[in-house]
Amino acid sequence: MVSSDPSGYTLEICCYSENDIISAIKGGATRIELCAGQRDGGTTPSYGALLQARQYLPKINIVVMIRPRGGDFCYSHSELQHMVEDIKLVKQLGFNGVVFGALTHQATVDLDACKRLIAASTNLASTFHRAFDCTANPTVAATHLSELGINRVLSSGQQNYIEQGLSLLIALQQQHQNIEWIVAGGVRAHNLAMLKMQGIKHFHSAASEPLLSQFDTRYALAMAADKDPQLELQRAQVSQREVSSMALALERN
Repeated sequence: MVSSDPSGYTLEICCYSENDIISAIKGGATRIELCAGQRDGGTTPSYGALLQARQYLPKINIVVMIRPRGGDFCYSHSELQHMVEDIKLVKQLGFNGVVFGALTHQATVDLDACKRLIAASTNLASTFHRAFDCTANPTVAATHLSELGINRVLSSGQQNYIEQGLSLLIALQQQHQNIEWIVAGGVRAHNLAMLKMQGIKHFHSAASEPLLSQFDTRYALAMAADKDPQLELQRAQVSQREVSSMALALERN
């Protein structure tokens, strides 16, 4: 199973399409997080998207987002069963891991929900996503995730940008060395050297650039009455150039 380059660093790129996957691989990514729902911050990809992505295994490690909808991370029994079935499919298709997160209404880790999801994820690497950044007490949340046996946690240190949350992540990394802490939140080539100097090994980035629609905007119509039709056409794609710059930054001493 591919997880990081020979230097020990991991460059995980968030991908929403096959074109994104190709750009990430060509740029030098070592792991892909496969998602749908770009505007929602990542949701579970469709069966068709999974089949497309599977052809790039085992060339690159691919983990799959398990999130049935946007919005908060508090899930009903029905939604959790939905997530369990999605995990079963991901496992059946041969992917390397899953990415999920579940919280209570009090902003604590939903232990019962996570136990179900982890049980379904046997033989898959498990990542608790940035729901972690919405917890009321990150120290307690990290302890719970460590005790549950989560393999990885994706976090910006509960801040919008990693530079602001780095001190928290460094402390949590020292306290819970059994977890692979993946930093997120504005991770780009320009700040990798600083992050490396702080002992960070695992990086997550959208590495994105705007993707301009070729659609005639005179005919644009919002799919929801309160939305701007022009915004409906806005998308982003993985920038091979940015991924390459990040990969090169990780190779430098």
